[in-house]
Amino acid sequence: MSDPVIDNYHTFSFSQRYRIFNPLTLVFRDSSLEQEYQANVAVNIARQVRIALALAFVLYLNFAFLDYLLVPEKMWELWGVRAVTCSLIALLFIGTFQAFFQRVHQQLVFASSMVAAGGIFAMLLITHNQYNHYYYAGINLCITWTLFIVGLRFINALRTVVLIVVLYNCIAFFKALPFADIISNNFFLLSNAIIGIFAGYTIEQHSRWQFFQSLVIKNNSSKLHRAMIAASLDAVITIDESGAVIEFSEAAEHMFGYARDEALGQSIGELIVPEAMRAQHEQGFRRYSEKGEPRVLGQRLELQAKRKDNSEFPVELTLRQVDLIGRRLVTAYIRDLTAQRNAEHEIIRQREVLQRNEKLAAMGTLLAGISHELNNPLAIVVGQAQLLQETEQEPRILKRADKIRNAAERCATIVTTFLSMARNQPPQCAPVNINQLIQHVLELLEPGLRNQHIELQLQLATHLPDVAADADQVHQVISNLIINAQQAMQDSPQKILRIESALAETHMAIRITDSGPGIAPEVQHRIFEPFFTTKAPGKGTGLGLAVCSGIIEAHGGNLELEQHPGSGACFCIRLPLALK
Repeated sequence: MSDPVIDNYHTFSFSQRYRIFNPLTLVFRDSSLEQEYQANVAVNIARQVRIALALAFVLYLNFAFLDYLLVPEKMWELWGVRAVTCSLIALLFIGTFQAFFQRVHQQLVFASSMVAAGGIFAMLLITHNQYNHYYYAGINLCITWTLFIVGLRFINALRTVVLIVVLYNCIAFFKALPFADIISNNFFLLSNAIIGIFAGYTIEQHSRWQFFQSLVIKNNSSKLHRAMIAASLDAVITIDESGAVIEFSEAAEHMFGYARDEALGQSIGELIVPEAMRAQHEQGFRRYSEKGEPRVLGQRLELQAKRKDNSEFPVELTLRQVDLIGRRLVTAYIRDLTAQRNAEHEIIRQREVLQRNEKLAAMGTLLAGISHELNNPLAIVVGQAQLLQETEQEPRILKRADKIRNAAERCATIVTTFLSMARNQPPQCAPVNINQLIQHVLELLEPGLRNQHIELQLQLATHLPDVAADADQVHQVISNLIINAQQAMQDSPQKILRIESALAETHMAIRITDSGPGIAPEVQHRIFEPFFTTKAPGKGTGLGLAVCSGIIEAHGGNLELEQHPGSGACFCIRLPLALK
């Protein structure tokens, strides 16, 4: 949270310092600043006060030899004063270790100054006037000690020094000290006091200004840190030793769907860790909390995270440890990899399409050559079949000749189709009754199916609209798929071929399902690649499904392998309906 006081004063220069604190008392004009400064002084003053009291204790004991040298007849009285003073100083020294010291440190320091001065005043009253100037020097030491060493605030030190000077003059007049000595002593006392007061004023003024500047720097640094986090596209989340969220950036709100107030105090595991990974997360966090094993700190990890709606997405995670005021915090920097993963998948898809197109181009060149070579022998077969029909009269031979001619013409049509594909010629679409086309295909292939004892199940919807298709090309696709299914079921104990037709919105769907072994999941994405085959060497070229897919896509439809219950494979042809 920002400090409004600091925000209002952050542009002040040193020359404007008196707008921040009173020029006489040096007290901050803002009470909250003064309280914070006093709290800061209380934290740091204890060591200084202990050193000052220890120094006073040592000096009081060391100067005891003056009592013996100057006034041996008063020695025991003076030593008694020193003993009482040192005892009080020792008690005050012990008080600096107590919990109440931070609350009453200025009162205790004032008491220390008065105890030190009081001991000297007692010695002045005990000694004769001719020795007074020796102990008078102790008053100057006490003033220096009060202003520079013991840690009194300037205004309190000023009051203490004034009180010490007044008490000295009272004692001097009480003992009828010569007036010249009083004037001389006051000259040195006041000179020492004025110099000390000026120095003490300057020291505290700079101390307060530095304290204020440190707050400004700290506040601006905190604001800059918050601004940098707010501008970051990565989510920034900080958790404490228990795994509870204590900071949740704006980017984290957008990424995970939680409001900041909603996330604060929640367990990070329950908040963003998917259920499947939560046990592993809790185990790792427990190990880190108990043993401090930073296995993942500083590393870039790619894993899954979950949003508020429980949807999962890939992220990149970096963890950093922050030690703050005795607390061990962990800050997580999280980057959403969804767009990156989508881009990578699209690149892979585009690469596969490019490779497929390259293979199709090679296949087109190959098909063009094969088609050219097949045209001549097919023409001979057709011609010989026609000649046989013209010269023979026996019905059985004529029927066989007719079948030979039809098959040869079908082969010629397929060759023509290959040439069209090689030349990228579009299909010649016309309205086609798909059920009739399926029946024509089965008339040709049914003897082979019957010989293999394949059970044929037809589920052809009635009253279907026509599709816009090239009948010969679609005939070729359906034939190819049925022959593939027939070959796949050669070794199956149960051989069932199911052919379905149905209307699906603006498309016609034809499904061809077999009860064979199916297609392994690891190769399903490659089955439409040219020259890729799962058949044994010598039994397949890898062109059938590639050609079929190309034909259907040229019609504006698609051919795909569908998942279905049970074993076997299910291919679905989708073709657009004919326009009325």
